[in-house]
Amino acid sequence: MYSKNAPSQATNPLNIPRLIDSREADQDIQLKIQDSRHEFFAGVESETKGFSQSYLGPTIRLYDGEETRLRFTNELNEATTVHGHGLHVEGQLDGGPQNSIMPGDTWDITLPIRQEASTNWYHPHLMGKTAEHVHAGLAGLYLIEDENSQNLSIPKAYGVDDIPLIIQDRSFENGVMNNYSVDEDEMMDGKREDTLVVNGTINPFVEVPKGWIRLRLLNGSNARFYDFHLKDNEPFYKIATEGGFLESSVEINSMRMVPGERNEIMIDVSDGQTRELMANLLPIDDDFFGELSIPTERVLEIRVDSSLESFGELPEKLNTITPWDPADASKTREFTLEMEEMETGNNTMDMHSMFSINGKAMDMSRIDEQVKQGDIEIWRITRDEMDHPFHMHGTSFLILSQNGKPPAPEDQGWKDTVEVGYGWTEVIMKFEHEAAREHPYMYHCHILEHEDGGMMGQFTVQ
Repeated sequence: MYSKNAPSQATNPLNIPRLIDSREADQDIQLKIQDSRHEFFAGVESETKGFSQSYLGPTIRLYDGEETRLRFTNELNEATTVHGHGLHVEGQLDGGPQNSIMPGDTWDITLPIRQEASTNWYHPHLMGKTAEHVHAGLAGLYLIEDENSQNLSIPKAYGVDDIPLIIQDRSFENGVMNNYSVDEDEMMDGKREDTLVVNGTINPFVEVPKGWIRLRLLNGSNARFYDFHLKDNEPFYKIATEGGFLESSVEINSMRMVPGERNEIMIDVSDGQTRELMANLLPIDDDFFGELSIPTERVLEIRVDSSLESFGELPEKLNTITPWDPADASKTREFTLEMEEMETGNNTMDMHSMFSINGKAMDMSRIDEQVKQGDIEIWRITRDEMDHPFHMHGTSFLILSQNGKPPAPEDQGWKDTVEVGYGWTEVIMKFEHEAAREHPYMYHCHILEHEDGGMMGQFTVQ
């Protein structure tokens, strides 16, 4: 029996992706991009893709100030790419749609890591194929460490009290994951499905030490927005956004995340009681629905094993963030994320023309913006129709305002993905790495169907 409704108690141990530490690997890591089969339900195989495993990829730990060689060999029967989402590297190392890896070829790069400790990820970014490839399982985590993170007394035993959570939504028939396909509505709204999959596990539990635990959350879904919370509305503490630690932890009761976002939180389980991390599966327009209409699913059951030893704590200070002065910005750019249904001459829908930024659908032969290396800029993003997650390659930014209001304390950290809702969103950033015309950076909606459909642009930094 295969039901999307989880039983009252979690039944499957959470899969913890294999950790590859770049130091232990002598700064040389090789991965295969492969077709595979994965058991989401015991004894039932689904067609999937993975990086040297059946679904998803290993977690790769990198270090600020060091360089690591990565070799991705494409064993698929079609081209793909590997984008380092959140990495501050030059355009030719970014893995955007210009960095295609043909079948049988190896993308051999050396990544110089020059950024603070943060949780990032890697996934395909091939034009028109990103949604399909990510949906099949091609995604994994990059964990960057620096001197600050190594000196902090936070939980840092990977898979023990420092738990990665790649959260996705998928649909199944008789235990088999449905292969990727979209109809017109799913293209417009983004593909949103009914079963939560965490690190490739359905209905998971994890056993943790008694004390403080750290969860690194990635919204790895194609389009689904989530509102995470603990059962019974217990408080937890947010300690990091995509680009690094907050200056200090912020106590919250819920946390909204759009596709592509990462956040780190800490939970106190020193009382030995089981906790349940829950998620509201948000609809397209959650303001239109009452709370009772929004489905809530368990993400993870957190069980305490008193035999495990805990060393971490919640420090008073986590980081020092020095914001840029908006007065130092050399330019303010404006971007509008647009959706419009357009019919072709034969009364069919032109999917690529549905999605655009500033009235232009993505064109790999066109550079949309040219940025001067070393400049500070303000980008103002607005949208028509629905909310969108906006992602920028090559740097991290700080949110200046959202519809004229400053960001909440828990969002006053380094980011590379932000929800663009009603009104406008202003962010400030500095571009320190080169992206030449041959390998430009992207900015785009991170609803993968919209990205594939053309809601994306290219910019150079020189």
